[in-house]
Amino acid sequence: MTLVRDVIKAAEALAPASLAEDWDNVGLQVGDPAAEATRVLVALTPLPEVFEEAEETGADLLLFHHPLIFRPLKGVNTASYPGDLVARAIRGNVAVHAAHTNYDAAPGGVSVALAEALGLVGPLEVVVPKGSMKKLVVFVPEEYADGMADALAEAGAGVIGDYTHCTFRSQGTGTFFGDEETDPYAGERGRLERVRELRLETLVPAHLVRRAVAAIRASHPYEEPAFDVYPVDGHPEGCGYGRVGRLPEPLPPEEFAGHVSDSLGFPVRLVSDPAPERSVERVAVLGGSGGSFIGQAASSGADAYVTGDLSYHDALLAESLGIIAVDAGHAPTELPSLAPLARRLAERVDVTVSVSRVRR
Repeated sequence: MTLVRDVIKAAEALAPASLAEDWDNVGLQVGDPAAEATRVLVALTPLPEVFEEAEETGADLLLFHHPLIFRPLKGVNTASYPGDLVARAIRGNVAVHAAHTNYDAAPGGVSVALAEALGLVGPLEVVVPKGSMKKLVVFVPEEYADGMADALAEAGAGVIGDYTHCTFRSQGTGTFFGDEETDPYAGERGRLERVRELRLETLVPAHLVRRAVAAIRASHPYEEPAFDVYPVDGHPEGCGYGRVGRLPEPLPPEEFAGHVSDSLGFPVRLVSDPAPERSVERVAVLGGSGGSFIGQAASSGADAYVTGDLSYHDALLAESLGIIAVDAGHAPTELPSLAPLARRLAERVDVTVSVSRVRR
């Protein structure tokens, strides 16, 4: 039997909660983690139509991109949003989970799906990196080092660029004194022991530290593994807002806007065209509301920037920075990310996962 908590664990492996902004509200918002989950419906926005669809299809867990409960509730008014939908979820025993800015910033998240929908050619570069890195050091008998390195790699540690299993190893001497209640792997209890060990070092994204520590405890022969975790500069591979890629062939600005519209199936606005004679080849994209990242998009060397919710002043800024800007809408730039999320989630949990027919 698959529980709500099992689905949440799988969802947060794809969109770690630690990548969410402090002002955001992600995770389980309504429901019992210990309840059974038989069908998951993935949708963009908590709307009555989505809840109706859940009732029709028998979905008992709704995975939204936009949170149902975004700001703290002082009360639950069941006659208006969001209280009406909170009450509806409770009455129907439907759990509600949100993956918002954490899915925006996750590897394979919202902007990756948008770039793929527009046919951008990689490798895709992150526009605004997000997340932090840790150095993990574990002290282990030499004969266990390779197995430990494999376990850490499986947990997501030791990735540098296109390389995995990246570690550094140095030999040394470990000391310990076990009391009468211990059962040491080497030596005897009740005396000071000195053993040959390897210092095994690797990098791990901060949001994967718990998983890496669990891998250490599961793979280490000692009763009490010795390890250290400390911060280092840098960002996890593929974590952050926006992506930059290239079109297979350059397009004039107007044709490029038409390409975006055709690809997403929604009308778009060309809000900034500082150089109509220039072709668009290098493109920055950011699903959702990306006006605050115009400066970073321009700094990425992109010819054009595709996002949603661009204001009059956003357009003026883009024009002054010399970047073509296309407002493709908030929902249209995020909708392409739902199907990949549902597909990847279905690979991790033994329940039916489908995408809502509601397109907003």
